[in-house]
Amino acid sequence: MSPEQFLDRLAKKGPESVYLFLGPEGYNRERCRRALLDAVLPAEEDRQDGYANHELDQISLAAALDDARAMSLFASRRVIWLSRAELALPRGRSVESDDEGGGPAGVGLLGAYLRQPTPGTVVVIDCSRFEFEGEDKARLERVQKFYSAVTAQVEFRPFAPEAARALAQSLAKSLKLQLGLAELALLLEATGGDASRIVMEIEKLKLFVGDRNGYYATPASAAKSGGTSFK
Repeated sequence: MSPEQFLDRLAKKGPESVYLFLGPEGYNRERCRRALLDAVLPAEEDRQDGYANHELDQISLAAALDDARAMSLFASRRVIWLSRAELALPRGRSVESDDEGGGPAGVGLLGAYLRQPTPGTVVVIDCSRFEFEGEDKARLERVQKFYSAVTAQVEFRPFAPEAARALAQSLAKSLKLQLGLAELALLLEATGGDASRIVMEIEKLKLFVGDRNGYYATPASAAKSGGTSFK
């Protein structure tokens, strides 16, 4: 599913027990992460006891799922975030190799958990390392196969040029900044259409502009904002 579909389903139906996040795009991933935390752990004190982040080069998938099964004395609802998911894949063996749970690697462990997930606990398995195209495509497909028991998969693909343009215009409007066509094109070129960088550069420009609402951004004024690549 797309990030927008994830957000829509989360708002209408609540969270799934387990998600697989795929792809390197950071802006929408952060939007989805925040929305999930707001839905499951809305209060800051809830997050102190209810949120755990494990890296799967430091802990095994089996141990991470054991943590998800454990009932916390301090939190009735939890979010378990498993980052660097690609590092749980078996080395030197095919993804189809059996694990202790039987079946394709990863399917046994996850399938057992998904048959009886812990109430109030959401597990996010996150692979942000690989692109969807080029040399990374086969690697990402291998990750998907390993975690194939997880049906709720969210793909974080790069923004298309028109989507990046629309994001820049929408954010500038929300901050009461006016970007001309030439300045908008310069911003998109400087950031390579990367959504996270677009947000960062526009926020830098807003800090430079301050409270001068309706300020018309130009290349010269952007350059004065300091440290920005929007020049």
